[in-house]
Amino acid sequence: MKNVFLIVLGIMLASATYSQVNNRTAAFNHLRYGRLDKAKEAIDKAVEHPKTIADAKTWFYYGNVYLAIQLSEEDEFGKLDENALDKSFQAYQKALELDEKEEHKAEINERLIVCSEQYFNRGVGYYNESRFEDASLSFEQAVHISNSLGVVDTVANFYTAQSAFFSNNYEKAKQYFEKLKSIDFKDPAIYRFMTEIYKTEGDTVTALTNIQEGREKFPEDFSLIIEEINIYLATGDKDKAMELLQLAITKDQTNPTLFFAVATNYDQLGNFEEAEKNYKKAIELDSVYFDPNYNLGALYVNKAIAITEEANVLPLDQQEKFEELKQKANEFLEKSIPYLETADRLNPNDVYVLRTLRDIYARLGMLDKMKEMDQKLQEKNQD
Repeated sequence: MKNVFLIVLGIMLASATYSQVNNRTAAFNHLRYGRLDKAKEAIDKAVEHPKTIADAKTWFYYGNVYLAIQLSEEDEFGKLDENALDKSFQAYQKALELDEKEEHKAEINERLIVCSEQYFNRGVGYYNESRFEDASLSFEQAVHISNSLGVVDTVANFYTAQSAFFSNNYEKAKQYFEKLKSIDFKDPAIYRFMTEIYKTEGDTVTALTNIQEGREKFPEDFSLIIEEINIYLATGDKDKAMELLQLAITKDQTNPTLFFAVATNYDQLGNFEEAEKNYKKAIELDSVYFDPNYNLGALYVNKAIAITEEANVLPLDQQEKFEELKQKANEFLEKSIPYLETADRLNPNDVYVLRTLRDIYARLGMLDKMKEMDQKLQEKNQD
């Protein structure tokens, strides 16, 4: 009786083992015919059983089933597992570990390329939703898979870095941007992003070194020129800034911001004629640009103030010269009015414009206009 029991037990164990292998085969067949729900059910059983859990083929099939779920365009299958991609990738990794004879390696590597593409696409989706941290992790996974296959995916590296930048993970961004620089990836945006990181960290010296490195490689890139200009302006190096501003203007004659920047620089350097000319050019290119309208008005007002101060220190016996300078000062005030009035229309909430106009109207005897400005200022004070 004991022998019979042992024989029966042996048959039961063999049956159980066969059943699990049969589940794996069933998963393969269901997958082949697109029955992903049944394939998933079968392979899930196979990977849980001790008899098949350590078999490379089991994990290879598991990866195939879950990758098919990830790729499925049918809702009923696509919703079978929201983590299908991660499970597929992990299964292929497990299969490679167990596949000592490398029987499935070539096929797994082909599917890992698909996994990499899927992680990249997932990153794009997160990126478009402004989920930059998640995007960076997905792009980074695509990078790691490609690296494991001996491939450097420069685009995935770039988007890993860029997404890290937008999620304020500057250390990670720098790591990947530096990697791209080391393999000579041809994109000036690397240097723009790196410069922004160093500026944010308060390291203008490294920021400048970085942008200059970028300009050596991409001397005609307009955005890098602007970045270098901004650093010089921020550090007060007006001469260097002006040199590059002039270069930038030769590359873009239609950019009002550039002419405004040139004008502002000349204004600060005390070059009235060049400041006036470039403010006017900025306004010519964009008549509703507040800043050059306001600054040109202020340029004329400041000129009038300087002339008035010159007149006020004249000796009493130079009355004729005094009247001449007073008239000249008033002419500059009159010049300022249309630009300051435009500035007021563009930004009615700017009290500095209102006060300046009120004082000019008072000086020139334009009392109705002065009262109008007074009324507006009172309303602002009530607000």
